[in-house]
Amino acid sequence: MSEINKEYIENRVEDWGQRVETVLSFVKTSLVDNSEIEFVENKTVQMNEELMQKFGVSPVSLPVLEVKRKSVLVASFKPIGLWVIGANGRIDILTKEGSYILVDLEGKNKPSDWRVYTPKNRKKSIPFDKKFVLGLV
Repeated sequence: MSEINKEYIENRVEDWGQRVETVLSFVKTSLVDNSEIEFVENKTVQMNEELMQKFGVSPVSLPVLEVKRKSVLVASFKPIGLWVIGANGRIDILTKEGSYILVDLEGKNKPSDWRVYTPKNRKKSIPFDKKFVLGLV
């Protein structure tokens, strides 16, 4: 575990922020043709995980994306954490139907493999793709 130091943690936090931004951009791009959809990005969540605290890495604010249809909130994408068991980060997708769990199942230094666990099936994931995003709204 000698590779874990402040610089390593800072790099992982920076990478996480970039991957969160990539997911939010994908959502917006997937819905850009729907004139009923609007995006609100005026909320953030603070990332201050245990490893960050242990190595003296300052907290980071991450964006929350709200998706509205005809001014009614239909989904909120909220980053939950980078260091989660069995994944390389988690974003919750909150809807009135329930909470979807979006996780990156790929390891560090590899392209992301975002998968969704639905409120009705927490055992088997589905692809996080344009079809899924369109189905949310």
